[in-house]
Amino acid sequence: MAQLSVIIPVYNALSTLGRCVDSVMSQNVPDMEVILVDDGSTDGSSDMCDALASAHDNIRVIHRTNGGLSAARNTGIRASRGEWISFIDSDDEFAPDTLAVNLEKAQSDDSISLVEFPVTVHYGSPRSFNLDFEPCTVSGDRVFGHWIHTEGYMHCYAWNKIYRSSLFSNISFPEGESFEDAAVCPLIMRQCSSVAYSDHGRYLYYSSKDSITVRYRFSNQEPLFRHNLELLHYITGQEFGLEDRVRLWNVTFNLLTDLWRCKDADAAYLIAAAGDLDSLKPGPSATRNSGITTRQRIKAFSAWILGVRPTCSLLAIKKYS
Repeated sequence: MAQLSVIIPVYNALSTLGRCVDSVMSQNVPDMEVILVDDGSTDGSSDMCDALASAHDNIRVIHRTNGGLSAARNTGIRASRGEWISFIDSDDEFAPDTLAVNLEKAQSDDSISLVEFPVTVHYGSPRSFNLDFEPCTVSGDRVFGHWIHTEGYMHCYAWNKIYRSSLFSNISFPEGESFEDAAVCPLIMRQCSSVAYSDHGRYLYYSSKDSITVRYRFSNQEPLFRHNLELLHYITGQEFGLEDRVRLWNVTFNLLTDLWRCKDADAAYLIAAAGDLDSLKPGPSATRNSGITTRQRIKAFSAWILGVRPTCSLLAIKKYS
């Protein structure tokens, strides 16, 4: 068994795959395997994967018909031999020493299930910003509650983490839809015995003009709303404080407003979703909760007075192009 399996889904990534793999191979992790999952590439990436495997004993290639990012990750997970798993997209990089330092942290305590480390989002673009963590370890029943309270659902990234491979025994990425990370991350967190947050290393997430995060189309954005709504339903039935529920409700409400602004939106879906979110809206006491921002209080108050559907309609007068 390898110490660490690094899974790289590859689809038409000829221009970026070389630097991505170079960043992985320079991590100085002993007994590391790298799995390149060629997801039916048509631009020469398939041949490049084979060339990289020929040049490095610890690189394996799996060629498969195109099935999307989730299918490629699931294929890599099933083929992995590592005690730990990490993911990287074929157009991104790990900063030097990221994996070695954080794998050591993961192995420092038998109870640790996952290590999350810093990210630079939209690396190399004017929109670049850093996501950093105060180093700490959260254990037992506090893991999921801490993740909700610190709004971990705002950065449901599959990468920037090292996972104990057993976490994926009964969990897989949903295939055929976008924002698959938002479906999997809450399930993973609910399974973790202990999570370590690290201030060492960095995942470099490159900006892409073709990213679904900058293309507002109903079919692309709907899964993100749906997964957050499912999470809101879940915590509403658990013992979470009002502040936590109001924050997640506001995030979900904003995502519904984004859907409402899509010109290709499904009107019947929006009306049903608004009714569902209406049933979960905070009571009037949320407007006086000092733990939330003034903007959140205004939105909660508007939805409480007017209802979710009229408020979304009002806020979505201007449609996305």
